[in-house]
Amino acid sequence: MANQVQKLSYVDAKLGVGLPGQQTTRVIYDSVNATAAQGFFEFFTNFAGKNEYQTTLTTNKLDSAESMVIKSIQIIGNFAGTPTPAALVNHLNLNVIVGNQVVIKDFDPSFNASNRGLAFDRLHSGFNGSNNLELRLKTEIVIPPQVNFKATLQLSDGVNVAVNDDITIVFKGYGRIFSAGNSF
Repeated sequence: MANQVQKLSYVDAKLGVGLPGQQTTRVIYDSVNATAAQGFFEFFTNFAGKNEYQTTLTTNKLDSAESMVIKSIQIIGNFAGTPTPAALVNHLNLNVIVGNQVVIKDFDPSFNASNRGLAFDRLHSGFNGSNNLELRLKTEIVIPPQVNFKATLQLSDGVNVAVNDDITIVFKGYGRIFSAGNSF
């Protein structure tokens, strides 16, 4: 079984990425500000008007000298309502698309958002808070350089967040970023 460094190097080599890169931990995120009665969110597709606190990217693909292995996915809700709405506790439908391939399809991460069951991984308890959930992936997802990616999140029927509530999705893992080396 290949580790994350080997997996990323293998994919980069297959794609012909020969540029030098610096190995690093990597965190990318994108926030969506809700509109009235919104129950479907699409991440890493619209970056217009977002600042560095709302997204780490300006396009939905990594640079030609960058790549990433996703080890965990975190979903954070910033809800203005009191008490906190049960948007992340009720069933969810998460999809992650890399290129033209759906690498996570119709996955319900809500069990990691409350104390109603065991977490998917055994690294932490199932309770992360009703507006912050994280799941660690058993099989890492590779985002190669210059390949479009996005994530979608569908809330349960009848569960809509309020206007100006934010939902953020965070991809955490290992990556390679551009390193100029001795060329500058």
